[in-house]
Amino acid sequence: METQHAIVKSYVAAHQPVTQEVQAVLPISEGRLPSDLRGVLFRNGPGRFANHGQTYGHLIDGDGMVIRFAIGSHGPDGQPCIRYRNSYVRTTEFVYEQRSGRLLYRNFGTNRAGGFFGNLFRTHVKNVANTSVIYHHGRLFALWEGGLPHLLDPVNLDTIERYDFFGALKNRGPLLERVLLPELPFSAHPKEDPNTGELWNFGLYLGPHPKILLYNIRGGVALTVTREIPLPAPLLAHDFLLTPNWQVLFLFPVSLRMLPTLMGRPPSGSVQEVEGGMTTILLIPRDGGPVKKFQASPCFVLHFVNAYEDENGALVVDACRQDHFPDAPRPGELLAGHISDIPHVKLTRYVIDPSAEEGTAVSESPLGGFSSELPRIHPARQGLPYRYAFTVSAMPAAPHWLSSASAPYDVQTGDMQLRDFAPGIPGEPVMVPRPSAQDEDDGWLLTVVYHGSEHRSALYVLDARDLSTVCVAELPHHIPPGFHGNFVPAAHCPPGWHS
Repeated sequence: METQHAIVKSYVAAHQPVTQEVQAVLPISEGRLPSDLRGVLFRNGPGRFANHGQTYGHLIDGDGMVIRFAIGSHGPDGQPCIRYRNSYVRTTEFVYEQRSGRLLYRNFGTNRAGGFFGNLFRTHVKNVANTSVIYHHGRLFALWEGGLPHLLDPVNLDTIERYDFFGALKNRGPLLERVLLPELPFSAHPKEDPNTGELWNFGLYLGPHPKILLYNIRGGVALTVTREIPLPAPLLAHDFLLTPNWQVLFLFPVSLRMLPTLMGRPPSGSVQEVEGGMTTILLIPRDGGPVKKFQASPCFVLHFVNAYEDENGALVVDACRQDHFPDAPRPGELLAGHISDIPHVKLTRYVIDPSAEEGTAVSESPLGGFSSELPRIHPARQGLPYRYAFTVSAMPAAPHWLSSASAPYDVQTGDMQLRDFAPGIPGEPVMVPRPSAQDEDDGWLLTVVYHGSEHRSALYVLDARDLSTVCVAELPHHIPPGFHGNFVPAAHCPPGWHS
């Protein structure tokens, strides 16, 4: 019980705001930096949860802060080192609020000052650019699912512009829709086809006529809207899946009620579960064929592990499944030490036969017994059969949802290893294959761990096979638990990456 209390305290302390933007060469406090680990780890997540005297209304509303680890760059002594920097994303809304000294925009759980009349019919929400970051064809994007990506300089992290892919993400619908939502949304979870290099993504459009937009990006700049799929209601979806032949979307019985939102209620307070509703699974052929629909039990999934097509043509989908939509603690509650009852997240496998009759039952079976989230896999196994899911996990006896462990899970054998950092809080484990690797788990896991006792964070390089520590690099300040990141090998990095 004492350890669990310490984990809660660490989680609360970790969400204190980051007030500085710094550059530093990180000291190695343990182990040695591998000579063949070279490239840049980019991560994104909320850096502060209050501004101008107002605490934000939800954890996902925090201002986006991108961090950069140039691993294997040259130190002052000419030896390989890790160069670090962090920077808040200067979105238009961020800049305007800094200039005005007050909050000007609504967000998922945050209203402007002014009560009912200050928020009535306010459809412009703040793009916080805080969810993920991806480097594609020489361009670095900070992502947030409710609006446009932001183009960043991959070396110094300066914000360059809101990026609409040369107008492809401008809303060209009817006048009313253009007024309410002038920009099309771009999800924070795009998927790159490992064979073609194409980037695929979706946008959840929650305007007067809700729909899902599917995107394909070739050459890093040419975006095409490949599909528009009408929705029966403003249903919520955060992630999707990509296989060689299919895009896969899960639509959960969770809806955003638009009228209360327009009347001034924060969107987080307008989310409702559809009573008696089922989960709808959309199988969308990449070649343009008709969409297939199947049903599964009601649930909610923030993140999927992977999907692939088996030898019989069935789709195998592994997901971090929750029984219902999570009610995350508000920042004010969290900073006061109150942890909401978020359901445990269970790894679950779905098997769907595309040749079966639409609407027929989908096979569902549990994988791991621990509460696991923020899954990553070997990057070359995207959309293909795989063996290892690398996650953060709550310990088996934990009475809460807070993750204190890194946990590779073997989907073939059901074995799971745990590396408990308690009372530390580990972030998403990014898997980096060793250049000479022959096996899927031959490489490193890169994770930022917050240590509450010292109010500091450190970058851990772990052996992906046994979770042993390869090296630890100390950061000059703490980092709140972020969301997502990606590693770019040195061979694909821009000139000057090691600066």
